[in-house]
Amino acid sequence: MFDFVSKRKWFFLGSVLVILIGLISLIVSGLNVGLDFKPGVTMTIIFDDPVEQDSLRASFADIGYGEAVIQHSPKDAFLLQDFAPKAEDRDQLVEDLQAKFGTTIRTAEFDLQETGNGTLAIMFGKAVSDADLGDELTNLGYGNIIFASRTMDSFLVRIGEPEEPASTEAAVSLTEQARIKEALESEFGPVDYLDYDSISQAVASERVLYTGYAVLAAALGILLYVAWAFRKLASSFRFGVSAILALVHDVLIVLTVFSLFKLEVNSFFIIAILTVIGYGVNNTVVVFDRIRENRARHLSASLDTIVNISTTETLTRSLGTSLTTLLVLLALLLFGGSTIHNFVLALTIGVVASTYSSLFTAGQFLVAWDKGELGRLFRWIPIPRQRS
Repeated sequence: MFDFVSKRKWFFLGSVLVILIGLISLIVSGLNVGLDFKPGVTMTIIFDDPVEQDSLRASFADIGYGEAVIQHSPKDAFLLQDFAPKAEDRDQLVEDLQAKFGTTIRTAEFDLQETGNGTLAIMFGKAVSDADLGDELTNLGYGNIIFASRTMDSFLVRIGEPEEPASTEAAVSLTEQARIKEALESEFGPVDYLDYDSISQAVASERVLYTGYAVLAAALGILLYVAWAFRKLASSFRFGVSAILALVHDVLIVLTVFSLFKLEVNSFFIIAILTVIGYGVNNTVVVFDRIRENRARHLSASLDTIVNISTTETLTRSLGTSLTTLLVLLALLLFGGSTIHNFVLALTIGVVASTYSSLFTAGQFLVAWDKGELGRLFRWIPIPRQRS
């Protein structure tokens, strides 16, 4: 049986070196924070003609938004052709249809420059048949309208500050919202906004703050759970603290990689971090549970012997589970597309780090604590101390 416990200093040293590199990188250059945590604009745009997502992304890059986050969300709509009512008439029509069908309605208006007429797209929050809509339009006095159902290209877009600001002349004549719409219409034809919302610096800062709260709440919950689960053991609180240290280890490893390679940190990254925390704690609890069982079986054995036996017994299970998970993540990395690439990469790094920490650092930390090595470490740190 391999003696893992006797090599604990090497395991600790490897983790510390990687984390130290990451901390230096974080201090020097920080993280590449994505649009989810920056002030900017969120908009939903819909096109009259089919649009490819890659073409739309290239168009946003041309007008200075190379980091735009774009998600395709096709919508089923009814197109009312040659129909461009005044704003108040359009609002009244929407109100009447919502009252009739009992659902929310969104509309988009497309100006057709070649004919001088317009097309109104109506999107219902539930399925509505052509016959029912035709009957209701007739009842409302719109019986001469020609309409057809069609699935339209809609996109949720998030942008930050433009990489290249618009010229002064253009800025004077057009708002940014109008400038974007004009650029998209020249490229793709008629377009309209379903919504256009600004995100202030205060809102972006709140997102960062609440993200920190979420991670801290998860860590506190894990600490309390592990301490309670192992409450019958002596020094059960040490198991909870060791699980938290393994958790911090896993998160720091992921942050190190993302900081060194300037990978974007967004809301998907936070979801990945929380997933890694759950996965890593599960692995750690499996090892701790085996330590608890072996303590009951080997009452006279020392803690380092029990930890070594438990690590050996859970090694095959932990590596097999992690390898299976990594095969799935590898497939997603190769074929999942660019939208989820960083999310899957964070999960992959986290799975590797959590497998390592659960087997080679969490249990070893219990041994180091039991042998008083932590106290010697803190005494070695050169901090001023009062002499009695």
